[in-house]
Amino acid sequence: MIAAFLAFFQALPSLVHGFEAFTKAHYDAKVKIVAARIGGDTETAKQIVSGLVSEGQTRVEWLRTVSQSKFLMWMVGLWSAPWIVYEWKVVLWDNILCKALFGVYGFTPEIKGLVAAWAGLILGGIFGTGGVMAAAGLFDKWRRA
Repeated sequence: MIAAFLAFFQALPSLVHGFEAFTKAHYDAKVKIVAARIGGDTETAKQIVSGLVSEGQTRVEWLRTVSQSKFLMWMVGLWSAPWIVYEWKVVLWDNILCKALFGVYGFTPEIKGLVAAWAGLILGGIFGTGGVMAAAGLFDKWRRA
């Protein structure tokens, strides 16, 4: 047991080095992909990827702030509850239970109008901000050139 414990600590520096190499390779691959999309400018691609990384760090800090506040956790839960109930009704009842119990799929009307627009904006704000920031950075770089 002690030998395995010591062997782990001897292997720890190589594990850390492997993780650092993987992280660097991942960053370089992202820079190459972004550079290919914008036409080969590596410095601009590095700035865009760095901006996305800093945005991710900001989002993590925001999530940490929300998770430490009971009031904000309740607000997020109450705000998202109607959408969660609708999605679970569509997935669980219409596609699984209704088919298993009655042999046919259920039907839930689609969300239309202003509610659909708001849901799209909210989901886009949560999941789509990285792409929007990258496009804004490209536009800003193009405008300055």
